[in-house]
Amino acid sequence: MSTVKRSLWSRGAGAGAPRARVARGGLAATLAVGAMASSVAWGASAAQAAGKGPGCGLVPASVVDGAYGARVTGPTAQTKGPVTVCTYFSSAPAVSVLVRFEVNETVAMFKAGRKSFTAHKEPTVTVPGLGLMAYSSVLGSGKTLTSTVVVLTGQTELLVTGTGPLSKAVSLTKKVLAKL
Repeated sequence: MSTVKRSLWSRGAGAGAPRARVARGGLAATLAVGAMASSVAWGASAAQAAGKGPGCGLVPASVVDGAYGARVTGPTAQTKGPVTVCTYFSSAPAVSVLVRFEVNETVAMFKAGRKSFTAHKEPTVTVPGLGLMAYSSVLGSGKTLTSTVVVLTGQTELLVTGTGPLSKAVSLTKKVLAKL
């Protein structure tokens, strides 16, 4: 399994884990995946095994289009144990978006994920009014700007990261939360 995929699925993947280079066709974007960097069991949760965990069906491309102002392709969906990752891409304008669900998440696990951002020099800011608790992180500038929002709602962690300003990641996060 590549380093990128390992960082999407597991936590504690080591140095460099909070950022993943995602490429499709001629488009490549560096996505912050710091919250994906603390430890997850590989076995399927009861909710995932029963098909009851949230999935990419909650986030059709049209919802991402509305938040990011780009016609994206996707989702490309992958589920491994308690984690489901949905990826979306657009070449004009260049947009890459990743939506990640993790079921059976605890407050302690959520807080550990936030600490992993800080440990990898990715500053976070508390985002009020989203779920039980939420934070954001913004890296880069201009065309390399990557914004991430991570929310704990019930026992599900939702991570939305994409190229562009934080307002777009927050917009998509709110749309997905409304469906959870």
